[in-house]
Amino acid sequence: MPLEMRLRFRTGAALEHEGSTVDLGMGGAFVQTRHLPSVGEAIVVLLTAPTAWDPLELGGRVRWVHDGQAGKERGFGVKFDPIEPSRARALYELLQANAFIDEDDS
Repeated sequence: MPLEMRLRFRTGAALEHEGSTVDLGMGGAFVQTRHLPSVGEAIVVLLTAPTAWDPLELGGRVRWVHDGQAGKERGFGVKFDPIEPSRARALYELLQANAFIDEDDS
């Protein structure tokens, strides 16, 4: 079930940028944004869940970038670093609450 989710992300320079995703999973995400980091760059994705007080911070690395040419959406793919259990659970609950994960698949 597609669902657009707004997010923020920080690059190595600690600058925050905004974007959104419709492809979010336990291992990574596609982030639509005007700011394109470099392939291999370390970033922190900040997801805001309606059921959480603080944003969920997930570190990762940029795996690929689309600059909006050739009919592809402008954005980048990020592969999350290994996630500690409490954050993994929070991400799982966020995905489940937004119908990305069917309980029968878990």
